[in-house]
Amino acid sequence: MYTFQIKKRSTSNKDLIEINDFLSKAYLDIDYKFKEGFVQDVINLFDKKLFTSKNNTHGGILDDIAFHQGDRTLDLMINGGVKGLKQYLINEEGSKKEIADTEIVGLKFFARIWIPANSYTGYVFIQKYNNSSLKPLFDEVISNVLDQHRYTIAGKGIVPTTTKKRQENFLKESDAKEIKILLNGSPSDTSLPEAGDVIISFKKLSIKKRDITRSLIKQMMKSSGIATNRDFKYKAVYESDVAGYKEEKTVKENQTFNLVPNTLVPLDCIDENNHPIFEKMQSFVRMEMDQILKEAKAN
Repeated sequence: MYTFQIKKRSTSNKDLIEINDFLSKAYLDIDYKFKEGFVQDVINLFDKKLFTSKNNTHGGILDDIAFHQGDRTLDLMINGGVKGLKQYLINEEGSKKEIADTEIVGLKFFARIWIPANSYTGYVFIQKYNNSSLKPLFDEVISNVLDQHRYTIAGKGIVPTTTKKRQENFLKESDAKEIKILLNGSPSDTSLPEAGDVIISFKKLSIKKRDITRSLIKQMMKSSGIATNRDFKYKAVYESDVAGYKEEKTVKENQTFNLVPNTLVPLDCIDENNHPIFEKMQSFVRMEMDQILKEAKAN
């Protein structure tokens, strides 16, 4: 899951444009601004040909499409992959056939673009295969559509995000395998000599997230003969193992806003070819949207 925000060209990243305002001004003379404006702009990028990223590293063609005017969601099935590399088709006997660097060995990827009403934030849900992703291609799709109307993506572009529920589930199911403590250069007791910054690492732990507090860190320091009257910061490396899938994430202090665990696609959303099933993925992403709306309402 990724988010993006919109601004006009050559303006501050603080001058964000609400999505309703963008649609109204970008598609001034169009009645159904999402369906006949935004959706059509995305379709036109593919237009029965291979659409590639600006740096020519990724490309894809449009296999299937669906949209919902009320929710302002656009669902895409893209057949695509990495481009610009010399690749080979290799059979069981070991013989190989070179593929031109203008061609792609395609996989099917599901994605949803969601630009909710009365919001400054748009969402892009992109399914991937382990480390194979079309995220760079969707960076280009969003940027291209906005650029046509003299808008651009604000800030650092399309950035990864997740729900609070997924953060909580990751931390609940994981153990802290390492805690790193940064001792600042000057002790709190000014009568003591200054010392350089020191990093202390505690490994082979089995501590749950809820148990990690500054008090616990001080106890660990004290038991290791480290003075506790120095200012310190800490971060913990958590490891989660769900259904054989291991994942590590680092959290500074108790700041979880940058914690974005991977989302495993349910097996019933994948067909016998390990490709996403369009309708099943639509339902799965709908649940993520519902959770986003639930958390937004709670705030």
